[in-house]
Amino acid sequence: MELQSVLSEFSPANGALGLVIVALLLTVLLGVKIVPQSQEYVVTRLGRYARTLGAGVGWIIPLVERVHARISIADQVLRDTDLGVVSKDNAVFRLQLLVVYRVVKPELAVFRIDNVRELVRGLVDSLVRAEVGRIELDALQSEREALNIAIREKLAQAGADYGVLISRAEVTGVTLEASTQADMAEVLAAERSRRATETRAAGDKRATELAADAALYRAQREAEAARITADATAYANRVIGEAIAANGVEPAQFQIAERQIAALTALASSSNAKLIMLPGDAADGFTRAAAILSGEGLARSVALPAAAPQPPSVVGPPPGPWGGTEPDAAAQP
Repeated sequence: MELQSVLSEFSPANGALGLVIVALLLTVLLGVKIVPQSQEYVVTRLGRYARTLGAGVGWIIPLVERVHARISIADQVLRDTDLGVVSKDNAVFRLQLLVVYRVVKPELAVFRIDNVRELVRGLVDSLVRAEVGRIELDALQSEREALNIAIREKLAQAGADYGVLISRAEVTGVTLEASTQADMAEVLAAERSRRATETRAAGDKRATELAADAALYRAQREAEAARITADATAYANRVIGEAIAANGVEPAQFQIAERQIAALTALASSSNAKLIMLPGDAADGFTRAAAILSGEGLARSVALPAAAPQPPSVVGPPPGPWGGTEPDAAAQP
């Protein structure tokens, strides 16, 4: 009785329902795909590309669709890139590069190329050699940043056709041959010598310009001083002429006599003066000065004849302006 009751429960309808449930469970288990954060899944349907599953939970149709490739979208690094290159001036040397790339379109990286890493290595080899061949070896160090930018742009354009983004391409080292190093040393020495020569020439030119400017300034100042002196002399002569016209020649003659006396005094006080020879009219300065100070005319002082020596009187008048005594009218014969 119990066996019959159990068999009666497993009717054909219940068996079909069970099969459906089992099929659904298998479909869920086989169709659900959990994609990691750093990967993307390329899905094909009956051998043809269907779609790309991103990070998270994805769904495929079992037995119809399948995951064709699991592609890493993280950055990949090429550290062992060592290239032999030739510069524009035919210098042979080796370059060490650091290249960073990643896959941005997995479907292109899967169906258009077989090996992404080899593709990137080949692009680096060809494009770096082409860019380095456009510059000279001397400019490699000074223009390294510009060279890195040019290489990066060329690699980015070439990798975009294959779904690969080359984000970094840096020249990390330069290895020169011994002969190339010797040639560079000679070039650098010649360049330093040329710069030193140009610097000395520029310094000499500047010194000459400054000396010429100084001479010109000195000549201008001397000419200005001469003009001022001439103006002062002309003004002094004009003032003297006006004074002579107003007061006569006696003040001017007094000034001349005073200067003659000062010159004779300075000459006589010199320690080296042993014998002094004077012109005939030099001693007349004393006579002229005394005549002007006494109020007499210059003509009288000049035309006054020399008086004969007179015997001194017992009681005489006070001494005159010439150092002697005035002759007494009563004592004259």
